[in-house]
Amino acid sequence: MKPFTFQQPEYSTKEIPKSALRAFGIDDSGLSIVNELAELRKQPPNFVIAESLKNANFSQNNFKQQTLKKKQSGFKPKYVMNIGVYKQLWFDPYNNWKVLRPASMKFKNIYRPYTGQDLTDKTLLVTRTGGIGDLLFIQPNLIYLKEKYPSCKIKFACGPQYHAMVEAWDCVDELLNLPFTIKHLISSDYHAFFEGVIERCEQARHINAYNLFSKWLGLDLPDEKLIPKQKPKEEMVEKCKIFLNDNNVDTPFIIIQLRASSSIRTPRPEVWKELIEVLVDKGHKIIITDGPNVKHQIDNFISELDEKCKNKVLNFAHVSETLDYSIALTSLAKLAIATDSSLMHIAASLGTPAFGIYFPFPGEIRLTTYKNVDWIGPTNVHCAPCFLHGSQPCKNSKDGHSLCYDTLDINKSIEKIEGLLND
Repeated sequence: MKPFTFQQPEYSTKEIPKSALRAFGIDDSGLSIVNELAELRKQPPNFVIAESLKNANFSQNNFKQQTLKKKQSGFKPKYVMNIGVYKQLWFDPYNNWKVLRPASMKFKNIYRPYTGQDLTDKTLLVTRTGGIGDLLFIQPNLIYLKEKYPSCKIKFACGPQYHAMVEAWDCVDELLNLPFTIKHLISSDYHAFFEGVIERCEQARHINAYNLFSKWLGLDLPDEKLIPKQKPKEEMVEKCKIFLNDNNVDTPFIIIQLRASSSIRTPRPEVWKELIEVLVDKGHKIIITDGPNVKHQIDNFISELDEKCKNKVLNFAHVSETLDYSIALTSLAKLAIATDSSLMHIAASLGTPAFGIYFPFPGEIRLTTYKNVDWIGPTNVHCAPCFLHGSQPCKNSKDGHSLCYDTLDINKSIEKIEGLLND
């Protein structure tokens, strides 16, 4: 059985010149690990302001083509992005030319961090380059701020692949693509940039991400306020109901996401196969969700299940064109099951019970603010949790999938899943 694959960003192999880093005002200390948020605040996040030397097209996760323009209305646009994105885009290795260069304006001279100031009639610019879970970690704080300061304007910048979710949030007034132009940085009174809060702070190893993000904003909200809230789009719910009807799903079902955004947080297909076959034996209908880019991989996975499972496991990736499809289907499920991935947080935001398989990261630092959620972690695995994130592979594995997942206790998992279903 082939492992699941991942769409990782394509990095230029050409190193950023040190002269460019100096022009941005970035040095090695800006990448160091700190113990507490207070130390992280002493340095601005590693965002930069760049100009495009050419009209350059790119896409994030092959979702939507974006363009960095050399000129617009007679002016040179200046784009705000984190240093990682600059590293990906600054040089085109196929055409062997330079795409971006540092602008004369430094990010650190414009950056005005939000740490709990009065937002009456003010504009707050919020951004995070992480995935769906990272964006949902932020959302409860924005709900709170919008309720406390109804006259404030909140701009939210994220990858376009996540817009289908964020555009439905009442707490966001304006949705921007990443990278965004400098006018949004300058016109905002305060900035809430979350880069490094998880990646570079040791507190992220033992404090729930919701608590940490709230502390970063100077709010420190109680756990009961740190639960994201979403409503599925009605038109998407209707489309999901048509899918269920067309596939003769007339009983409550379990929705499953097989993979996270990186291989290290994804169990091998064989692990999922064993769990799903036990669930089907117990009479559960299973629907697997993901993006359309992996629909054929999921078809292949289902084709290798036991014969008795094949007509009880459906592939929703053929239908799920955008994120709001999966949100709507999750709202109709009786339970969601996932590894350390977006589906866990989507389910919690909808009030759908969820079971998580958490090995490289402890479930305690992601799930403790949620209701009707349980998880399982490693037992007697010397290297887990390793806290590795992003595209870093498991150093003990040949295919990148973490070996610790191979120790998953299926019986204990079923016990916890049935406990959630019986509540």
